[in-house]
Amino acid sequence: MNIWKSAKLLIVNNGGRMMSGSLKRRMIAAGFLSVIFLCDYSVGWGYEEAAVTSGGTVLGRVSLKGTPPPSRIFHMVFSPNIDFCTRISDGKGNRLLKEFHASGDGGFQDVVVAVVGVEKGKPFNYTPEIRLENCRIGPFVTPVRNHHPFSIVNKDSVVHDIQGYTIEDSYTFEMFNKPMLPESTASKEIVLRKNHYIFRTQCGVHDFMQSWGMAVGNPYFAVTGPDGNFSIPDLPPGTYDVVAWHPHMKVKSQRITVSANGKAELNFEFDSAEAKIPLHDLQTNYRLETALDLLHLSPPTIELQLP
Repeated sequence: MNIWKSAKLLIVNNGGRMMSGSLKRRMIAAGFLSVIFLCDYSVGWGYEEAAVTSGGTVLGRVSLKGTPPPSRIFHMVFSPNIDFCTRISDGKGNRLLKEFHASGDGGFQDVVVAVVGVEKGKPFNYTPEIRLENCRIGPFVTPVRNHHPFSIVNKDSVVHDIQGYTIEDSYTFEMFNKPMLPESTASKEIVLRKNHYIFRTQCGVHDFMQSWGMAVGNPYFAVTGPDGNFSIPDLPPGTYDVVAWHPHMKVKSQRITVSANGKAELNFEFDSAEAKIPLHDLQTNYRLETALDLLHLSPPTIELQLP
């Protein structure tokens, strides 16, 4: 069952009775995102900026257990600008979209780690930005803010068509469609539908250009790097719930107490066997290699992608 639906059923079925610790954690990880991350939905309260004294730090590591799922394969014969976009390819006219990045010791990259329920704290000076370069959207994961600007920078010499979507359960809603001229910059406002927490972008011209985001309602978040580590500083002392999210995994949560000027360590582990990937994205064969042989494509000049 979808995690958001599970949370709604838990809230209804519990009927105000005392909940176990595990049940509380499940609700926080799933249903409470709608209340805490998107608290500026005209519900009468939101995040307040204030000076933080004796703030603490939440730090730790996110790891991926098992072998990462394979990269997705896109045949570039279906898209324009083949000569330009094949500067990153497998050398055979295919583009690989690698959505799971893990280091040799399991460090899991591109995971959003966010502290929920922070009502007051440091300034929230964050404007998300994606860059279009070499027919790739980066970063792959970008947290977003509701009712806030979202910057798009096209560094390529070709046209891209950036489509922004919000997702809730199996329903996808197109928020905007922004054609991007070569070497141009644009700004769009993030306006999430009620109960939508996940944001996705893709290029309508080059389907292998995709990225993801999760809505955040305060500045206490981080995105893991290549080693899987994260650090969230200047957090007012207190007890909080912390969630970890990757676009193809179920969200995880833990509760932690941060003391004044202290450091609280927190680690998350995801299992690659639990990755939720649509069946149509699991293609592992290269169907059009013979057709692309006729194009005499030049070898990649930026990056040779490996399976």
